[in-house]
Amino acid sequence: MDVYTLVSLFFGLLVAFGPFLVIVAVLVAGVLLGCVIVAIVGAVRAGTSHPEETRDVDVAEFFEEQTAAAAAAAAAGTTDRG
Repeated sequence: MDVYTLVSLFFGLLVAFGPFLVIVAVLVAGVLLGCVIVAIVGAVRAGTSHPEETRDVDVAEFFEEQTAAAAAAAAAGTTDRG
């Protein structure tokens, strides 16, 4: 096989499957462009937003209070089961 045959074969396939390849290329490029746009917008929003204020909660203290409240309710004979 010489170079001319390979080049002719390549261009022949390109002409034959050109419309299909263009459609696939447009769909893939659109998805990739959308991903890039979403990534840029997310990075800009994360960089410009103010951090949310968080409240530090002591988990052990919270459950101690809940346990004490449940024990008091059980001792009083009341339940919150509806």
